[in-house]
Amino acid sequence: MSSSDRERWDKKYAKGEGPAHFAPKAFLTDHRHLLTGGRALDFACGFGGNALYLAELGYQVDAVDISIVALRQAQAEARRRRQALRLIQADLTRWWVPPRHYDLIILFLYSARDLMPQLLEGLRPGGLIFQLNRNPRTLESRPTFNPDFLIEPGELRRAALAAGLEILFVADELPDDPTTTALIARRPA
Repeated sequence: MSSSDRERWDKKYAKGEGPAHFAPKAFLTDHRHLLTGGRALDFACGFGGNALYLAELGYQVDAVDISIVALRQAQAEARRRRQALRLIQADLTRWWVPPRHYDLIILFLYSARDLMPQLLEGLRPGGLIFQLNRNPRTLESRPTFNPDFLIEPGELRRAALAAGLEILFVADELPDDPTTTALIARRPA
């Protein structure tokens, strides 16, 4: 990402656009039974709703985003809740993920094909990745959406299997949102 990407996201978040401010995604809360604590990475965290939820569950959370505006709002909310988050402002295409460091990585609504090997290497044995992405059905309601950021049917499954992960859940279309594809996978212990 470039400085123009950072400026674009800062402007978007300054207007209050983007994911619901401090609410976690239902996909994460619906699978609460899989969340057992440890170290978590919220990659492209935005306002940090998912990171705040994970901190509430006892995770030590690294929340990374390019937008300093979003991270400042996440920090203010974390202070209000008396929660600790490690917030990192970084160009996501250049940020280094420590190998075998995280028990949980969440990647929601950010396409990171080139970064997936590094992200998956960041999982500890037994660690989980939760992923949500837009699929081609997004173009039905948002025809100007950049198709480079869409995940094709079967793509998440193939990537997880190629990385040697155990698939716990995969869907090319979520029942409540057919424009979203989802994956939960585990690095074998």
